[in-house]
Amino acid sequence: MSASSSDYSNLIEAVLRDDRKTANMLSSDLMKKVILYLKVRMGAPQSIAEECAYQAFSDVFEVIRNDKITDRKSVFKYLLTASRNEYLRYVKSEKRADVDLLEKQDVIPEPASQLENLIDEERQKKLKICLEKLAPDHKRFIMNFFSVKNINLMEMGEKFGFSYAKTRTLKTRIMKELHHCVQNER
Repeated sequence: MSASSSDYSNLIEAVLRDDRKTANMLSSDLMKKVILYLKVRMGAPQSIAEECAYQAFSDVFEVIRNDKITDRKSVFKYLLTASRNEYLRYVKSEKRADVDLLEKQDVIPEPASQLENLIDEERQKKLKICLEKLAPDHKRFIMNFFSVKNINLMEMGEKFGFSYAKTRTLKTRIMKELHHCVQNER
């Protein structure tokens, strides 16, 4: 009896027994199908489809390694769903960024009051402490965003050798890490 083209239970077995050669071969085939799905069904551009698929696979891989998938024959469907959700999160964040940009253009800034200046100074001190806690490569990456007024994610990605999606994702993750650190810094 031959296995279905969407049956990747062998991938799970290969990952669990640490058979990297088989796992790489099967995951390569799986990723091609998932990327194609995102491009055809979701209308994702190639680079975004790849980034979302690999991010979803990274999450699914951890679930596989921890042996948490109960229906091993449905790993393909599981990864499709995770990739689709990753792409939808991406689209939502892009729309939110566009709306935020439009709102910022419509707002006329008010002169800062004395209290606002003190609060801002305190936040700056906390931010400096949190920046020192970052990994050196993350610090160098995010400092480029802080130092350039009108930053282009494509240009920044090229500078660091990353795709647009990876640049956007890494920037978002580091900013969230910094925000969380500043909020918890005493």
